[in-house]
Amino acid sequence: MSTVLDKEVERTDSSLPQTSEIDDKVSTIANEEKSHGLNRNIEYAGVSRIEALYVVFGTGWKIWLLYISVALIAYAYSLQSNTTYNYTAYATSSFGEHSLLGAISTATTIISSVGRPFIAKIADLTSRPTAYLCSLALYCLGLILMAACQDVNTYAAGSVIFTVGSTGLDLVTTIIIGDATSLQWRGFAQAVYAAPYIINAFISAYIAAAFGVDNWRWGYGMFCIIVPVTMAPALVVLFWADIKAKKIGTISLAAASYTRSEDLHKDGKRSIAETVLYYFHAIDGFGLILLGFAWSLILLPFTLSAEATNGWQNPSLIAMETIGWILLISFGAWELWGARYPLMPSRVLNRTFICCVAIDFFYQCGGYIQLLYYSSWVYVIKDWSLRDYTFWTNELGVGLCAFSFVAALLNRYTHQYKYTQLAGIVIRAIGMGLIFWGVGPNATDATLVMATLVVSLGGAFSVIGSQVASQASVPHHDMATAISLLSLWSSLGAAIGQAIASAIWTNMMPANLEYYLAGYANSTEISEIYGSITIARTQTPEIRAQVVKAYNQTVQYPMYLPALIIAVIALIPALLTKNYYLGSNQNAVETKKVIVRDDIDENQLASEMDEKDKTNVAA
Repeated sequence: MSTVLDKEVERTDSSLPQTSEIDDKVSTIANEEKSHGLNRNIEYAGVSRIEALYVVFGTGWKIWLLYISVALIAYAYSLQSNTTYNYTAYATSSFGEHSLLGAISTATTIISSVGRPFIAKIADLTSRPTAYLCSLALYCLGLILMAACQDVNTYAAGSVIFTVGSTGLDLVTTIIIGDATSLQWRGFAQAVYAAPYIINAFISAYIAAAFGVDNWRWGYGMFCIIVPVTMAPALVVLFWADIKAKKIGTISLAAASYTRSEDLHKDGKRSIAETVLYYFHAIDGFGLILLGFAWSLILLPFTLSAEATNGWQNPSLIAMETIGWILLISFGAWELWGARYPLMPSRVLNRTFICCVAIDFFYQCGGYIQLLYYSSWVYVIKDWSLRDYTFWTNELGVGLCAFSFVAALLNRYTHQYKYTQLAGIVIRAIGMGLIFWGVGPNATDATLVMATLVVSLGGAFSVIGSQVASQASVPHHDMATAISLLSLWSSLGAAIGQAIASAIWTNMMPANLEYYLAGYANSTEISEIYGSITIARTQTPEIRAQVVKAYNQTVQYPMYLPALIIAVIALIPALLTKNYYLGSNQNAVETKKVIVRDDIDENQLASEMDEKDKTNVAA
């Protein structure tokens, strides 16, 4: 069994630590908590209960049942991700609205990124399985809306809800992995979690080919059944263990120091309205709303300007931008002076964490400038079968997962991450350079495959480094916050990249098509080609050759060159991170390490910890 709150790595058959040891450890953790500025007015119940949960599982078949259950989730989640990745282009094209791909992706990314801290707060304030259940409900609702939609607006709404749920499932699993593993194995555990992508990349190609371009609705709908069924064992196991852990009480050493005892006992006397208001403050609900609206109003005009009357001179777009920036400034003021429990508490904003956020922000921003319409471009210029095209679109994900094992093992046996990450950023920049070069006559099969392979190699080294370093830089009770904030700002980087790419595409592609198709197609036909990649691909060879020229003109210098430059900029914050020693600690700022204990007498331990809680409350 793994738990994360002891000073030494040990395996013992003793049923209970000595009372003096508990006293010393509670005192140590209280001092650590004080030094990191933990606000004692809030209870991190999820942290306490996940540690109690590990005591319930022990080291036998129960813990393996948990591992297998989580593995089922990982497999189903990766199968869905690999399969549905291509359906957005097909869905928007089926409504003749392929140009809205950027707007939908931008809105989806913004809302889902703001939802990540919300899910993380649920995981900390309630429990990990509760956060799983909330995420699953949103996930299924979004899939249903996308599968049943009759217009692009319903599809977009479903996509937003689905993405919030999907990222929630991924986020909670990442938090659980961080709870249970030491720094030296953290990256490897993340790589194992992502491993099903390697297998499913090939399986999903056959699934996508079987459904074809026209049956994308069934491609979404099937996962409304598959994912809940595969998640059921994990939910049953986790809720069973959580209920049993409650009987033990605040069993972890951290629980005694995190428990807001007075308010906790008052919770039962609160009205429903008071309880809702309390948790609204606890998740910084107002801050999340400000942030979501701010970035939506700032970025969406970039994707809508080409369709708006008079473009950027349209008063509505000007108003959206103005209000968006006002709201973003208001968000900063709220976080500094108004929020009881800030979304970004100052205690987690250390140099390494800020640099990791910057690295991933640049990674996602530049990556999505290049990536958003990359698969659409390849679909039009190449004569690959749908199966081969799906194989290629999954190459990046497979490479990231496979090379994550290499990065994780380098971290494990060198006990550092910094130089591995620096090498990864350089390698990824080389891959982005290949993508920039591989346009027009250089767009051979070998170039497209090799460029993606190199990008995935460098990306894996960079991503694993940021994940491990950001979690290492904060104490355990702030880990979920750190994970969600890293995910939040990297997702906002992706949203900015998508907005830039969408603005370039919607403003330049129509003009390029009109230029290259002059004398080949009329305005109606050009509009149809612009609105659907399937129509663009099925033109006569003569017309398609001109379409390919328009696509190349739109993507190479306007999209791929900025993406390359941003990939190089990520080197600057990477040089400024602290190269933590990756050992058996849960993090690099506390003395807590992962321990293994067998045959714990739960009743005895619960009784003693209850006495400790009473003593701490009295103190």
